[in-house]
Amino acid sequence: MKSINLNFNQYLELEKLGKGVFYPVLDFMKKNEFYDVVNKMKYRKNIFPIPIILDVDEKKKNQISAFKKINLIYKSKSVGQIIKPEIFRCDKRKISKKIYGTTNKKHPGVKDFFNKGDWFIGGKTIFKKNIKHNLSQYEIFPKQTKSIIKKLKYKTIVGFQTRNVPHKAHEYLIRNSIENYDAILIQPLIGQKKIGDYTPESIMKSYNVFIKNFLPKNKVILSCLTTSMRYAGPKEAIFHAIIRRNYGCTHFIVGRDHAGVGNFYKKYEAQDLVKKYEKLIGINIIYSKGPYYCSKCSQIVTSNICKHLGSRYEKQISGTYIRSKIINKKKLDKNMFRSELISGIHPKKIFINE
Repeated sequence: MKSINLNFNQYLELEKLGKGVFYPVLDFMKKNEFYDVVNKMKYRKNIFPIPIILDVDEKKKNQISAFKKINLIYKSKSVGQIIKPEIFRCDKRKISKKIYGTTNKKHPGVKDFFNKGDWFIGGKTIFKKNIKHNLSQYEIFPKQTKSIIKKLKYKTIVGFQTRNVPHKAHEYLIRNSIENYDAILIQPLIGQKKIGDYTPESIMKSYNVFIKNFLPKNKVILSCLTTSMRYAGPKEAIFHAIIRRNYGCTHFIVGRDHAGVGNFYKKYEAQDLVKKYEKLIGINIIYSKGPYYCSKCSQIVTSNICKHLGSRYEKQISGTYIRSKIINKKKLDKNMFRSELISGIHPKKIFINE
């Protein structure tokens, strides 16, 4: 049996397949499955918008092409197998355009895709062994999360996706969810991300401080999601919703620029796509308008409860804005961000820098 040594991100994808995080996808995708997902957002009879792939270079492809079983190795341990593997390649420019809407390598998702090996291996995937890593302490998998939800008798629970430390607009969404539903699953994505994003440590520490000091603990489950950020905007919004459905959530928040980056996607483009497929996704979607800080109302609001959208009183809050303030050591507006959430974190450990 021939072997493939997985890098950390590849191991995490295998782990997510094995733990049911990407259900109904349980295997690294074969060629036809890959193209159905890319072209039709369809996996067998289900909606699925992002291909789950295992890449190798040409040398490794030639070494394994004659074998019927491929052993998957991570940190010198056998963690899985692929049975009857199928090896294929694709036109990366065409595929990037389909997934990300662009072939521009300034887009971090496109850049990562082009940096992957040119060959993909799909087939029946067996997950054999869970390997602890430095992010394991933060993670709860779907089976455990569903058990918690059942034990606490939650009937409605909102999934909250983020890749940032919490600012006041996040707080508004979280509090509104707790007010209107039984509980919230706060699940920051802390897998592979781009330089300049927050580190996993700063995100999880800030949420722990926020929950401990400002939220009722019996209404919150804090976990994390260790998969790569794709920055695929609208399609990734559907991907994130499917994942939270698999964790037992009944509702999921989609914001104005969900999983977006730079100016590659239009405002609310993600919501427009999700609305077309909401019934197929299998989870109720909460469409967030804003929120923003209104200096006239002196609070965080949305356009549903404030008449000042578009006026001089409107002050938009974004992760990009907060990051720039922290990076440039500028004073943070307390109406937009609680500085105490990151006060105990060394400045060099707040952002990913390599």
